[in-house]
Amino acid sequence: MSDQLPSRLPNHERIQILECTLRDGSYAVDFKFTENDTAVLAGVLGKLGFRWIEVGHGVGLGAARAGKGATLSSDERYIEVAKRAAPDAQIGCFFIPGIGTADELKSARDAGLDFVRIGYNATEIEEAYPYLTHARKVGLKPFLNFMKTYAIPADAFAQKAKEGAAAGADAIYCVDSAGCMFPEDVRRYISAARARCDCSLGFHGHSNLQFAVANSVEAVRCGATFIDTTLYGLGRSAGNVPTEIAVAVFKNLGLETGIDLFEVMDAAEEFIGPLMSQVQLYDMMSVAMGCSQFHSAFLPKVAAAARNYGVELRRLVVAMGKLDPVDLDESTLNRVARSLPKASGRKSRETLAAFAVPGISAHSISSSLSAVESLVNGMIATCAKRRARPVLELVAAESYSPELVLADLVLSDGPVVLGRVVYGSFEMLEQVLSLTANHVSLFLNDKDGGSWAAKWPESVDSIVGAERILPVRSKQLFASYLEDVLLTAAERYGNFCLLIYGSPPSALLQQCCVMFETVAVHGDLPPEVPRNCWQMQDFSDRMHFDLRIGVALLLRPPGGADVAPIEQLLSANGIVITSGHFPRLEADLPGRPVLRLDPNHAYRGQMDRWAAISNLMKPTEPSPVVTQ
Repeated sequence: MSDQLPSRLPNHERIQILECTLRDGSYAVDFKFTENDTAVLAGVLGKLGFRWIEVGHGVGLGAARAGKGATLSSDERYIEVAKRAAPDAQIGCFFIPGIGTADELKSARDAGLDFVRIGYNATEIEEAYPYLTHARKVGLKPFLNFMKTYAIPADAFAQKAKEGAAAGADAIYCVDSAGCMFPEDVRRYISAARARCDCSLGFHGHSNLQFAVANSVEAVRCGATFIDTTLYGLGRSAGNVPTEIAVAVFKNLGLETGIDLFEVMDAAEEFIGPLMSQVQLYDMMSVAMGCSQFHSAFLPKVAAAARNYGVELRRLVVAMGKLDPVDLDESTLNRVARSLPKASGRKSRETLAAFAVPGISAHSISSSLSAVESLVNGMIATCAKRRARPVLELVAAESYSPELVLADLVLSDGPVVLGRVVYGSFEMLEQVLSLTANHVSLFLNDKDGGSWAAKWPESVDSIVGAERILPVRSKQLFASYLEDVLLTAAERYGNFCLLIYGSPPSALLQQCCVMFETVAVHGDLPPEVPRNCWQMQDFSDRMHFDLRIGVALLLRPPGGADVAPIEQLLSANGIVITSGHFPRLEADLPGRPVLRLDPNHAYRGQMDRWAAISNLMKPTEPSPVVTQ
């Protein structure tokens, strides 16, 4: 194995990292990167200095049209937004002849595409040569990827590489499609090609046997200058060469990539880290320790020094590991920590795993069927990145209204992304179900909606199938949520007396009178009142009360004159609980803890129960009759 890394690079070129998170990484999210995801991440990669960025469908141009997996936008739109976000980078796409067409190459070029990687099985690579010519004709830089390179001998690869270069390829790629190659395999293929052709060579590896990084290093040793990577190794199967690790490894080997190690680690952690919660194999501190030969046993002392001097822990880890990978000298640690720049705070940025659809968010209601479509598309994209399930709650409006449809987001975290649609007629409901039937796992039919929709016509159930529709009661769900909150409040703030401001329904009042010794109601009472409940007509004689009220439940916003009496009646450490969003409350009650009950939070943790009920109620096939 040669150790003369820089001298083996043609014309002393720097290593070109071809960043393909937005293309190969799309396999891991069911090809559901959005235009916004592409714009955000391409912009970040461009600012970090990446000059080759690949975007679009994992299978390549035309793959969605060919039925290889639906995307949330067109090839052209992904290219356009990436080009605007990273104007100094070369934006590329993958292309497989027979899946993509010559017309799609032209259309992609018109949208701003700079380069295309034409991939074909190594055994039949000659079929791709005409597309090299066509790509050049429309103004694209063409690369030639030998998919499943290991399927042909190294000598055959070298000969075909020479032919591919003559046919117009700017770069030839050795591709370890199955992640099965070892460094000695890569050495044979790349060395043989380097000896026969003068064009640039590249390597695309996968981590099935965890040799992708080692194979990439060996490819560079033998003359390759293009290496494919993705942030966190996000990609198909066992993933790709992690971008941040490639930058760290090449940095240690003295090879220039033009990318700052710490900045790319930050980008990986901020933008792709949230997607990796189910498959994360390492963290950025592991990268820093591996980069610097730093032993984890030293981490507690170094972390303490980083805190004391206000410096970034990873930078201190790398600096100490470089000085001495065996021992840790505390005086040296303090000297190095003092010399490092102070850590700067992270800017809050949008993450790719967040629900992001213009005009759709929690507590933001949009009307029209197009808003429903936007809501569901956002749910699908978020679910693909979180291994979550899209669920849609259907609520009948209080009164019949033929054209009414409202869409809003309920929850976008955890194992479920829950949206809500309010409909004003069965005709509108049918349109909503037809629009969403192929994308939503489970529909919740809220029985606490308008009474006119108490029974759905059979035509509605048939659109998605009755087995995918589960009846729920949102008001009952919120009542249970409120009961849990009040029970906890009684335990923590005292159960001697509860003040209810507003007119409580009978069921709520009954519950409160069980949880608290005394309940004072400033509002109307239901017909039947428990014995430990009494009505407070006004606050005029409040000074005569010694109620020791620990909890005040506000069912409506308090009038201006009532705020001060409520504050005076509450004990010093008492809490205010509201059943809605009362905007001025914190200003009116400065220093008083206020717990706002969000009705949407009542849905948290319910999905496992609903899924179990739904599975239990699925119709089963009748048992076969056995005759003898």
